[in-house]
Amino acid sequence: MGREAARGRRRGAALVAAGALVAGSVLLATSADGAADDRYRGCDGADANYDAMYPDFPADSAQQWLSYGDHVAVFHARPGSERRARGVDAPRSAVLVVDEVLHSREGAKPLPDSFRAVLWEVPCDSRVEPGHTYLGLLVFDAVRGEPAAWRPVHGGGLLPYDGESIGTGEIEGRVGETPAEERSPFGLEKQMHGEHAGTLQSLLEVTEPYALAARHPDLSPGERHQLVYRARTGAR
Repeated sequence: MGREAARGRRRGAALVAAGALVAGSVLLATSADGAADDRYRGCDGADANYDAMYPDFPADSAQQWLSYGDHVAVFHARPGSERRARGVDAPRSAVLVVDEVLHSREGAKPLPDSFRAVLWEVPCDSRVEPGHTYLGLLVFDAVRGEPAAWRPVHGGGLLPYDGESIGTGEIEGRVGETPAEERSPFGLEKQMHGEHAGTLQSLLEVTEPYALAARHPDLSPGERHQLVYRARTGAR
């Protein structure tokens, strides 16, 4: 199924659900007894290995995704493409294959069908492993002098999406869903838990980015965040 055909799936139901979310009726789909999958029992951060300085912008809300991201997409890691860099606490990399684009920022660099990306082991977060599907924010950004490259936004900008259900899939290298008590009350992780990608897509369509960020599409995500932060807090 092509990207355009996939975009049309479940649009009617998604629009209704997104309208309820915008109105304040947050949809929280959990299992009947509220229990998480036994294979994932909660965040332990075991063997975590990540760049604590990146991302240098928040990616929890729909408004932040629109303000600081380039594309929102469903994607997976190509089997057999993983590589591990040499050195202590070195990150992995893998080829990410884009299955469906849900949103593209106006003026953003076109998203390729696939690309190699650096992947970190972040506490309480998905590691992006072959055999699983993810939904998240993708940016073309440089990190501390390294050449600009496509990368997923670990943390609030990366959600497991196995079985077309947001919040279910690979987390910390195990399979399950994030327990309710670990879902950020301010993030899409909780707001969209159990929903289809179409619901998130509809929410993005009726959400506006921060005006200041939208006026500076040439800046990096972190620089756009600093503009918004200073304007909202009066910081210099």
